[in-house]
Amino acid sequence: MKIRFCFLFLLGAIRFLIAQSIDFTHLHVSLELDTNKSAVYGKVQLAFKADTTTDSIYLNGVNMEFEKVTVNNAEVKYASDNKGIWLWPEELLDSNSISIKYTAHPRRGMFFIGWNDETGLSRRQVWTQGQGIDNRHWVPHFDEQTDKLITEIEVLFDSKYEVISNGSLVSKEEEGDQIRWHYKMAKPHSSYLMMLAIGKYALRKTVSKSGVSLWQYYYPDREEDYKWYYYKNEEIFNFLEKEIGVPYPWENYKQVPVQDFQHGAMENTTATIFGDFFLVDEVAFNDRNYTYVNAHELAHQWFGNLVTATGSDEHWLHEGFATYYQWLSEKHLYGQDFFDWERYKAAQMVFEASKIDTVPLGSGKAGSARFYQKGAWVLYMLSESLGKEKFDKVIKYYLEQNAFGLVTTDSLNSAIQQVAGTDYSYFFQKWVYSSGEPAAKVTSKVKEDGVMVFNHTSDSYLNMFFDMKLAIEGQEPSKNELWLITDSASTEFTSMPGQNHRCKYWIVNPNMHVLADITENKPIEYLQIQYEESLALLDRYYAVRNAEQHSLEEKETFLIEVTKNESEFFSVRAEALKQLVEANYPKSDELLLLALQSKDVQLQKEAIKLVKNPEGKLMKAVAELRKGDSYELRESAINTSIAGADPKENAWLNDEFWMENPGVPDNKIAVVVLLYRTAIFQDKEALQDLIDYTSSGYDFLTRINAMQALGALQYFDDEVAANYFDALFSLNRTLSRNARQNLNANYSTESGKEVIDKYVESQMNVWDDFQKRLVNRTFGLNLE
Repeated sequence: MKIRFCFLFLLGAIRFLIAQSIDFTHLHVSLELDTNKSAVYGKVQLAFKADTTTDSIYLNGVNMEFEKVTVNNAEVKYASDNKGIWLWPEELLDSNSISIKYTAHPRRGMFFIGWNDETGLSRRQVWTQGQGIDNRHWVPHFDEQTDKLITEIEVLFDSKYEVISNGSLVSKEEEGDQIRWHYKMAKPHSSYLMMLAIGKYALRKTVSKSGVSLWQYYYPDREEDYKWYYYKNEEIFNFLEKEIGVPYPWENYKQVPVQDFQHGAMENTTATIFGDFFLVDEVAFNDRNYTYVNAHELAHQWFGNLVTATGSDEHWLHEGFATYYQWLSEKHLYGQDFFDWERYKAAQMVFEASKIDTVPLGSGKAGSARFYQKGAWVLYMLSESLGKEKFDKVIKYYLEQNAFGLVTTDSLNSAIQQVAGTDYSYFFQKWVYSSGEPAAKVTSKVKEDGVMVFNHTSDSYLNMFFDMKLAIEGQEPSKNELWLITDSASTEFTSMPGQNHRCKYWIVNPNMHVLADITENKPIEYLQIQYEESLALLDRYYAVRNAEQHSLEEKETFLIEVTKNESEFFSVRAEALKQLVEANYPKSDELLLLALQSKDVQLQKEAIKLVKNPEGKLMKAVAELRKGDSYELRESAINTSIAGADPKENAWLNDEFWMENPGVPDNKIAVVVLLYRTAIFQDKEALQDLIDYTSSGYDFLTRINAMQALGALQYFDDEVAANYFDALFSLNRTLSRNARQNLNANYSTESGKEVIDKYVESQMNVWDDFQKRLVNRTFGLNLE
């Protein structure tokens, strides 16, 4: 009884009406997958409650074919378009059920990886990504994050593969050469958090201190590196559960790597999916490892999954909390300096975002730098304001009062009022609902009469007190308040009693406790004392960074001392070294050599960026770092070591070490070496290896690296074109975008256009409508 016609839906009104009259409580979907056709054959059953006035039901379901639709076991009239399906039941009960048999060919939400790879090199996987509203592409349902329900997923699949989904594994039954897997959640969650992952995995099971089952999936061929990509896994779980103060709210926790994931990771309830580019080894661990993502996604199990924001304007409550507790986890693992440096880097990202636009944090258009970094900063400042003890009680109350429900910023403020007895509306108005961050350049000095004068300029709002740390000789440093206001360029502050005391140093916004972009200009001797006397990393860092305003003659001794301080955090030493090199300090090479030969790989990575045309001992140090303890370091060392186009001087490129250690996760070292072998030695085998790396047999990062290398070589032929078009059609947007850029670059040349036109003509009758539309948009063609 299907009715086919088109609707002009008023989506806002529809969502409002459905939310008011229907409550979906349970979703059970049974799936069979055709991996060669990227097709889903499913049957979904939805339980719901509705009031007596409900006469129609709308479900999201993108580009689906519906075969049989029933409500309460009776066939009903229905109509569908490419976005969803309307149902008109004749009668509804207090408790009701919908059953739909359907077929889908998802281009979003569910991804089929490697099944059509002719090289046989790619992993074969199926995985899903539901956030924000993409699960509607493979299962029809009411796809709104505000609607929470219990979900269960059944999948019939080839017995050679593992199938992972949300919740507990209810059953696993053999059916010929296939297995039917059945997973079920025990408690309700938002449907965008449903997940499915299928692949060839090994599994290691552990248990948290509180008894939660932890399942870590990994590739069997990467077992030797398990300790690096799942570094401190159980410790992270135990720490966060204790730090958050509310027991982990779900039945178990699983983590699954997948190929060609378009984000870092996704916090699906009980089952995080993460990009397999985080499957690092001992060397890659020093570049970017999984520990921070591990902590971030785990924190989401409370913040986002247990308590869920009502909409995009409140998204910071998901990402801000997850990032903040990620920071705390990193502090636990790596120490206070690491934590403070993460805050500093996050602040710079926020300041950069504010140069582009002035969208407030409490807007759905705020962007990642604000949702994540500024959100975490807001929570850090809130913790500093309330004090850790009260803050922890507030968070516990916030989670327990809103468990399995919805939250807004007002929910957090309400928790503060209930626990701390204080209304923080002013705080959220300033940091969440208002745009921008305080910024000022402050020039300060001490006059002979003991009065400190602060002259400041600002392009943004100030009008606020800043903590000021003030150290007087013979006294302990004290905390003072400095009032900086936009409409006043000068502020006087009495710094000491009488004439017999001298000011040792002062710091506005010590240890950067407030998210404010404050640059201080003060005499170099006070900067040096600030550095020597400060325990806080950011006070030491700013003492060095603000020395940039002084001449080499003034700061030389100070910065050399910092550069040689082996106990100092790498970023402070790197800043001092950078200033000396850029100021043409005559003995810069000696300091660069000292940094390159240090045992601090992060300092080595920063120092090698400053090396230009190395010779002698410096060249020898660079050469040794070609096999250093970081792939980023190795890449920089290889690039810095290239001695023109002389084959003899570059014979080291033929060392088999590079192909045996190609770089994890993206074969970047192999790609760089192959690029130079092709350019310097005209090595045809190296060129073919680069071409192979652009094929569907490799992950998207490797393919992009190889595309860039071929672009640098200006090489393009029929085989490369075929690989680029395959990448163009990829559902991985990053890969597709890079392929489009490379194809366009080659299309702008006469020879490249000839190759592309020839390929298009040979394939135009093979491509489907989606592929033709994409080709038309890329090249301005009109294929039909």
